Amino acid sequence: MKEMVIDHKDTDQRKTVRVASMGNVDSGKSTLVGIITSSDDAADDGRGSLRKKVFNYAHEMENGRTSSISYEIVCFDKNGKQVLPESKSKKKNVIWPDIVNRSAKVVSLNDLCGHEKYLKTTMYGLTGLFPHYGMVVVGANMGIQRMTREHIGIAVSLKIPLFVVVTKLDLAPEPVYIATMEKLTKILKGTFCNLLPFNVTSEDQLPDLAEKMHDRSKVVPIFSVSNVTRQGIDLLKKFYSLLEPNDRELMRQDGTAHNLS
Repeated sequence: MKEMVIDHKDTDQRKTVRVASMGNVDSGKSTLVGIITSSDDAADDGRGSLRKKVFNYAHEMENGRTSSISYEIVCFDKNGKQVLPESKSKKKNVIWPDIVNRSAKVVSLNDLCGHEKYLKTTMYGLTGLFPHYGMVVVGANMGIQRMTREHIGIAVSLKIPLFVVVTKLDLAPEPVYIATMEKLTKILKGTFCNLLPFNVTSEDQLPDLAEKMHDRSKVVPIFSVSNVTRQGIDLLKKFYSLLEPNDRELMRQDGTAHNLS
């Protein structure tokens, strides 16, 4: 494998944002990471076709469950447009230097494990990799699971600003989706989290929400999407293009857990 070489001459101008993706097993988390980092017309086939680009190991592809931390990137130019690879190669050591060197912003997505068995690995992703933001993925058809609560609780304790993506709208009957949203809202507003969930419905809302996320306010944007029909995906991608590094960068630089609240 060729060494990955990235031209750093514009490092001072290029911003890097780190997002940790977490959620219960079968919530559609890895598929969502796959669609966010793909071209604007990419869609899943309903059987996890896009998650294959995210998984590291054969056994993950076989059982559809993440057991390791996967690393993906989505890049944007100075106008907020996604930068796509010019090469047709599928190898990251070819694609990544190409798109990074043509970008003004790089969003690094760390796809963490959803199964309880791999909670220690997820904990390392949330502590050792110092994400600026946490993306909690909830399957609309399966509702709030125990590990969903665990991931939210851990992120809140670590003071990681959160946004939530409710997936699988194409599978969830409306009453089930409504029940999931009500339960999610109740948890976020609860005494422990004490957050302010906000249901995102239009692009006009995004700049203010991204600014609030950067300023570590209590607002938690909630997006509703389908990886199959692409409903809500463009809105979510636009939000990604607006995210900025926050003061958790100080934690990464000196390795200490500052109280940044």
